[in-house]
Amino acid sequence: MNRSLFAAALSTLALMAAGAVCAQTFPSRSIRVIVPFAAGGAADTMARIASERVAQALGQSIAIENLTGAGGNVGALQVARAEPNGYTLMATIDSVLTINPHVTPKMPFDAIEDFEPLIKLVDVPLYLAAHRSFPGKTLPEAIAAAKSKPGQYAIGSSGQGSPHHIAIELLNRSAGVQFAHVPYRGAAQSLADLGGGHIPLAMGAYTALRQFVESGAVVILATTGPARTQALPNVPSIAETVPGYSVTSWLGFLAPAKTPRPVLEKLAAEYAAALRLPEVAERLKKGGMDPAPVALNEFGKLLRADHARMGKIVRDAAITLN
Repeated sequence: MNRSLFAAALSTLALMAAGAVCAQTFPSRSIRVIVPFAAGGAADTMARIASERVAQALGQSIAIENLTGAGGNVGALQVARAEPNGYTLMATIDSVLTINPHVTPKMPFDAIEDFEPLIKLVDVPLYLAAHRSFPGKTLPEAIAAAKSKPGQYAIGSSGQGSPHHIAIELLNRSAGVQFAHVPYRGAAQSLADLGGGHIPLAMGAYTALRQFVESGAVVILATTGPARTQALPNVPSIAETVPGYSVTSWLGFLAPAKTPRPVLEKLAAEYAAALRLPEVAERLKKGGMDPAPVALNEFGKLLRADHARMGKIVRDAAITLN
């Protein structure tokens, strides 16, 4: 072995040893989890429920910090720039990494290269819901109404270029209908208008829809996922009426690129263990989230596949932020 190869081998062994030592002593202080959305949302709820148990297991506190702005890009940028030592993580919905890069003209970070996938914890299907005054209580009836009056029935979304918007555009294209898209500044506003009868339909997560469903103001027609959900098994999927349709968001944790592998493995194992606890899984299900863990390399493959798939949908539907 020549000197250069020998030196390279020693360097690799040193890095591996350093990573192993780091994992043995990690964590020695508090961990910060940045949620790039407001408190009370799905990402925030997931992060707090799961991190509570992980903090107990690790013997260190985990601080949840909500850093909002630019559709999640502000908080994600802070994580991308953080020291890659495991003490700064991101808990986010997939759209920050799978949709934003395709609709944001100048992304401040690389969604694939600037992060280490840690673990996807849950799937968060969206639901198509209708106000009680809408002339349709099932998805087939809603599609029939839209076909009879193209462009007359509006579906509210959480914003231009959001997962809700993607779901609406794909429904229009897949079902051969023309629902009008009405973007709001966040899901709370669109669902409040739905509950008040100001718009006939809206896309939303169950956590935000539940109060309107329980009051009788709103009826859930279908879920956007490929199959019925664990949270609402009696609600049909859109795919049952429109074969091949599927728009499902996920929530997970990521770390800055170059975070040592042993640290990633330790964190992923602890979050996976937390999800296996019945009380944790039940709390997440009550929030409309379906436990579906995918960790490390497999999570990375999922992220890259979803990034490519969403890019195609955005391009085909000519979706922009304008």
